[in-house]
Amino acid sequence: MEITISIRSFHDLKRFQRKLFFYRSFFCLFVHFTDNHSLIPIHSLIEALNIKNRKKRITYVYDAVCKQVDHYYQDKNLCDFSDGCCVVQRRNKKYHNGCCRLCRYCGPHGCSTSNFTCKLFYCYTAKSKNPEKVLSFDDFILLKCLSVRQRFLLRHDFFSSREQVIQDLWWESVFINLFRIYPRFISNIILKRR
Repeated sequence: MEITISIRSFHDLKRFQRKLFFYRSFFCLFVHFTDNHSLIPIHSLIEALNIKNRKKRITYVYDAVCKQVDHYYQDKNLCDFSDGCCVVQRRNKKYHNGCCRLCRYCGPHGCSTSNFTCKLFYCYTAKSKNPEKVLSFDDFILLKCLSVRQRFLLRHDFFSSREQVIQDLWWESVFINLFRIYPRFISNIILKRR
């Protein structure tokens, strides 16, 4: 069976996003999706829906959004790095690290792992200097191919390697939420209130 998707307006896109839950489910396990000259580029969404293996789909979505973030921030220096320190680190002079949250994966040439959540994190100073240039989770339509719980896990899975994040998204269990993600989520809320 084949379903052809044609998106001509933002209204069609919203309607398509509401159907994504059904399109991801086991009801569409033997359905092949095609794009019929949509005005809004949805090729990556169609490709993700055509991947029926759950772990392969999660890996594809994760790698695709990481590439989008890397491509967007390629020529931008929002943290105003110089000599391995950002604006806040040069002002406070407390520590010397390429990450303002003291990540263990930060090396002399930047991040040694590909963590989507860390890629989207910018401190208050960077966000206030360039509010229109900072991406948020809502800017990535491809993340709609993940479940609500997976998106919650992805939003709060800081300081983990790419393999650990994909494993967390694949397991998507309450155990991971309880012992790994919720403490980070609570600490992030506390840090944002300061």
